[in-house]
Amino acid sequence: MTDTADITREQIEHLLRFYAEAGLDVALEPEPVDRFARSAEASAAPAPAPAAPAADPDRERPAEAARPPSAPARIPDDRAVAMAAEAAAAAADLDALKAAVEGFEACNLKRSARHSVFEGGTRGAPLMLVGGAPSRDDDKTGEAMSGLDGIMLGKMISAIGLDLRADAYCGFCVPWAVPGGEAPTPLHLKICAPFLRRQLALAGPRVVVALGNVAARQLLAASDPITRLRGQWTEVDFGAGPVAVTALFSPSFLRDEPRFKRMAWLDLLALKKRLTQDGANA
Repeated sequence: MTDTADITREQIEHLLRFYAEAGLDVALEPEPVDRFARSAEASAAPAPAPAAPAADPDRERPAEAARPPSAPARIPDDRAVAMAAEAAAAAADLDALKAAVEGFEACNLKRSARHSVFEGGTRGAPLMLVGGAPSRDDDKTGEAMSGLDGIMLGKMISAIGLDLRADAYCGFCVPWAVPGGEAPTPLHLKICAPFLRRQLALAGPRVVVALGNVAARQLLAASDPITRLRGQWTEVDFGAGPVAVTALFSPSFLRDEPRFKRMAWLDLLALKKRLTQDGANA
């Protein structure tokens, strides 16, 4: 058996990603169980006593013990995407869309998350910030852009004269945290895409900022990394007319790679200029 001390962080991350993509996102027991040892013990145990005689079929049977609910049947991928599209299209406003997201059961991330983190900030704000998925802190509190990410993002936005909660509206490509802090899989993004597009259309921001790789690629339908997508502006129609979209490094990325902060500052200045211009032309 491999010593856990020999397992690298990368191997653990690959294993967690495999579990998440396979739908194994809920631990059945707090500690791992050696099934092979249990099998050996069972084979060495003495044979069970003979079964008791069958009960009289004419006697009244006692009520069966309550059984735990079984796991929901897996929904085919195409059907899950169609269900999301139907639910999103039926939402007439953000309240209805939020209720649809919170009641959606066709994405396996919903079963492992503590909260459905649909939005944050202020509805109707001219600026909308879109992250890839809620962080662990977001999942614990149920509040978007909280914890260390929220603190850093708040400082970044305040540097150009804006308040994160009052002057911006926040959302996610996927409204549920991914186990292990991993990025959402392509299937997660595909299932949740109708909700995000409908949220963007209903929110009606003038400027949208994609935070990080996942959000930038999803909103801009691109495969390039964030280092190439940042600093560019693209007009995208999410269902309510063209909206200016740009990409910005995520707070977690900047904490790990502080050498990119200078680029982030230039991007923030460009964002401030764009918001000022759009405000003057509104």
